[in-house]
Amino acid sequence: MNKTQKLILAIFVPIIFFFIALVIANNLGVTSVMEIVSENDPRRSPPDIFDKYRHGPPTITSHTHNPFDWGKTWYVWLLYSASCCLFEFLLFKDKKIIAERNKED
Repeated sequence: MNKTQKLILAIFVPIIFFFIALVIANNLGVTSVMEIVSENDPRRSPPDIFDKYRHGPPTITSHTHNPFDWGKTWYVWLLYSASCCLFEFLLFKDKKIIAERNKED
């Protein structure tokens, strides 16, 4: 593989790794948010027969996605960084130096 091909791989493979890590971290960084709704709110579901058994005010649960919530997704980004470093190292390691050391021994 020539130098230009290695350079292209060195740029595009970490970008592909980033989008894979972003999708995984987006699924792991979900936070559930509950919101109390009023009686006149159009987002509230229509009343049903079980309303009299529910305790507390009516709520709506929504989810927010944050792939950069470091408390929940730090290990995804650590694995991403390690895999990029390993890929770059294996791509650019010089095999000639190792072969010359073996000849000297």
